[in-house]
Amino acid sequence: MMLTNIFQMRNAPEDPSMRRVKLSGLPVDEKRDRISFIQAIISNLNKMGVDASLAPQDSEGDITLLSPDGKELDLVRATYDSFNPEFLASKKATQYEVKEAWQNRVRTHLSENGFQKVGRKYVRVEDILDPSSDFKEAYEIQAEIIDGEPAISIDPCTRIMESLSGEDIQRAGNPDERVDVQVLPKWKNGELVGRAGFKAGDKSFEYHGESLSTPKYWKKKYDIEFVDDDEEMLDIYIPDYDMELPYPASVVFGSFSRGRSLPDDLKKDPKQRVSEAATAIDQYFDSMQFTGSEADLSKLTTAKELGYDTPSFGSSYDFDVRLGDDRKTGVNDIHKSLKRNGPYAGPVNGEYVVITPEDGREIRDGFDELASIYNQLNLGSISRCSEVGNDGIIEVGSQNSNTYANRITEVRDQLDAIDSDLIAFVVLPGHNQDVYFQARGKLFERLFGNNPVPAQAIQYKNVVKLANDNGYFIGVNTASQVYVKLGKVGSAVWILDEPADAHVPGVEPGSTCYAYHDVSRRPDKKSAATAYSATTDSYGRYIATGAQPTGGEKLTDEVFHSILNELLRKVSAFHRRQETSGEKDFHFKRLVFAKDGKIGWQEQKMMKKVIREGVPSEGKRPISEILDESGLLPDDMIIDVVSVNKSPNKRVVTRDGNGFDNVAGGNAMIYGDESGLLVSHKPERGTAKPLEITANDHVSLNRDDVPEPTAESLLKEYYNLSYLNWSSIFSQGKYALPQILTQNLGENLSAGIDVPENMAMI
Repeated sequence: MMLTNIFQMRNAPEDPSMRRVKLSGLPVDEKRDRISFIQAIISNLNKMGVDASLAPQDSEGDITLLSPDGKELDLVRATYDSFNPEFLASKKATQYEVKEAWQNRVRTHLSENGFQKVGRKYVRVEDILDPSSDFKEAYEIQAEIIDGEPAISIDPCTRIMESLSGEDIQRAGNPDERVDVQVLPKWKNGELVGRAGFKAGDKSFEYHGESLSTPKYWKKKYDIEFVDDDEEMLDIYIPDYDMELPYPASVVFGSFSRGRSLPDDLKKDPKQRVSEAATAIDQYFDSMQFTGSEADLSKLTTAKELGYDTPSFGSSYDFDVRLGDDRKTGVNDIHKSLKRNGPYAGPVNGEYVVITPEDGREIRDGFDELASIYNQLNLGSISRCSEVGNDGIIEVGSQNSNTYANRITEVRDQLDAIDSDLIAFVVLPGHNQDVYFQARGKLFERLFGNNPVPAQAIQYKNVVKLANDNGYFIGVNTASQVYVKLGKVGSAVWILDEPADAHVPGVEPGSTCYAYHDVSRRPDKKSAATAYSATTDSYGRYIATGAQPTGGEKLTDEVFHSILNELLRKVSAFHRRQETSGEKDFHFKRLVFAKDGKIGWQEQKMMKKVIREGVPSEGKRPISEILDESGLLPDDMIIDVVSVNKSPNKRVVTRDGNGFDNVAGGNAMIYGDESGLLVSHKPERGTAKPLEITANDHVSLNRDDVPEPTAESLLKEYYNLSYLNWSSIFSQGKYALPQILTQNLGENLSAGIDVPENMAMI
C-alpha cells in the first residue's frame, strides 16, 4: 500500500460563498504599493479570524472574503471604514478562492502559533533563538486543494542555521575574505560587508506611509518579533536585489559550510517521518479554524483514497543498456561488461597532468593505478604527460586556492603546447571546493589564445587509497568521468538499449533531444547566467552544453527564444553527424525542454507565446517559421516543456502490516493529467525524496497534432534517463543525466567560472 504525507480536511466547507470588497479610499495610488497595502490588510484580517485573500486582478474587488457571516462583515466595515469598503454581491466561491483563503489561513495559523517561515521551511521561533545547535527542527508545509478538499502536506525536516560569530564579522572587513550569509525571512543568499555602525533602534524604515523603528518595521512587515532595539545592524549585499542593505544581526546567519553533512540521527527513516508528521498535525493544527469551523484533518492518506494512480516502471534488474560492439547487458552488470566489451563510443586516449599541493610516491603510484584501471575497463589509454612540470606532476607547494591558480597560470603555455588530448587532475586537500573552482577557472581561461583544459577533481585521501590498492571503486567512477571529458561530443560510456521516448504516443522512437535549463547567479558579476544543456539524445549520447548571460533571475522571452534557436542548431548538427557516422540513428523530431524547479504561470505564459509567436518586438520569428525556412533544421518539430522539482514537500512511503518502508525505485504516484511524483532511486538511509514532474506546454509545429504526453509517460521517460549516470558505474542515482550535467554547469557558473561551450561537466 502506497501512502503520502497529505492530510485532508474531513469537514471541508460545502458550497462556500464569497464576497468581494472594493476599497476606494486607500492612501496609495501606485499599483505595486496598492497591492502591498491590501496584502497587509488581508494579513490583519486573517489574524482577526476572517478568511480573506487577494482578489484576482481582473475582478471588480480588491479583497475576497470566504463565507463571511454578518459579524465578520461588520468587523471588516468597522476596522477599515476610513478606506470606504464596498461589499459586492455574494457569489459561489470557486476552487481558486478556496485555495487562496486556505493557504492564508494555514500561514497565519503557523505564525500565530510560534512558527517563523525560513525560506521554504517553518521553524519554531524558540529554536531559531536557541544558539546551542545549528540543526533546527523544521517542517515543509504546503496548503493546497486536493480533489476539491482543503489539505495540508507536511514533511518533517531540518533547517541548518549556522550562528554568525564575531570572528565572521571581523573577517568581512578583510578585502581578501568573503563571508557568505543567509538572511530572513526568505533565506536569501548574501555577502556580509561589515558592521553598519548603528543599532537597530537607531534606524527607521518607511512602511505604508509610517516611519517605523527597525524592530517595529520587522514585526509589522515580516511578522518577526525578536529584533531588539540594542542589537547591531550589519550591511549585507544581496545579489538578487543587487543592493547593499542594513539587516538586524538576529536575522543574519552563516551559510551552510561546505563539507558539512547532516548527522545520521537526523536522517529520518519512513517510520520516524510518518510519526513526526502525524504528531505535528495533532499538536499544531488541532485548533485551526476555517470558514467558521475547527478544521478536522485526516490521518495519513493512501494513494487510493486520494484517487491517485501508482504505476511501476520496473527495477534496475529489468533495465538493459548497450556498451562496446553494441553489446547488450543489464544495468547492474555494466562494470563486468566494460571489462569485456569497452564503452559504447569506443576507446578514447589521452595524456594527463597532476596539479597537487605536493609531489611524492603516493601521488605518482595513485595516478599510475588510476591509469591502469582506465585501461582495464577498455576505456582507452591515458598516460602522464612528461613534457609538463616534473614528469607530468605540477607541484603547487601550498593548499591555498590562490596559489593553485597562480601555479596553473605559470604552466598554461606548456599545457597549450601539448598536441594530444589532455586532462588535468586537480588534487584537493580535504573538502576545499574553492581550490577546485579556482583551478578549474584558470584551466578553462582562454588566456592569450590558450585552449581550455578539461579538469577532474580528486581528493588527496582518495589518491592515497588508490596508491595502496584500496581505492578501486573510486578509480572506476573517476575513470568513467575522465573518459567523457576526453571524448567530448558524442561521448557515451553506455547508452540505453531502448530509447527513452519509445513509449511516448505519436513520437518516433529515438527522435527526442533532452535539454535541461537552470539559472545560476554569479556573485562576481552581480548578474545572472542562464545555464542550459542540450545534453543527450534519446539513447543517452552527449550532445552539447552552453550558457547565456541574462540580466536577472527570470528567464526572459528574448533569452528563451535565443536558447531554443541555439538548441535546435546544435542538436541538428549532431543529427547530421550521426547520419554519416554509421552509429545508431538519431532523427531529431522532438525537443523536451525541462526547467529545474517549478514553472510559474507567468513564465509558462511567456514560453507558450515565444514558441508560437516569437518575439516580434525584437525581430525574432516564431519557431515554426525558423524550421520552415532553414535547410539545416528539421521541417517539423514537437516541443514539450516540463518542470522538474527536485525538492517537493511530498513523500511517498509503503506500509506492509504495521511497518513503513521506502518505495522502491521506479515507482510513481500520478495526480491529474499533468503532474506526478517519481521515486527514481531508493536511498540507503533516510526517506526517499521523490521528484515532482509537471507538463507545462505541448506544441506540434508544421505537422499534424500529436497527442500531449501524459504525466505517466513523462515520468517513465525521466526514469529511463536516470540510468545514464556515467559518474557512477556500480549503482545508478536519482537524477537523469541531462539534469546532472546542467546542475554541474550551473554550479561552476555560480563560482564565477567561464565554462567553455560544449564541455561536458560531469
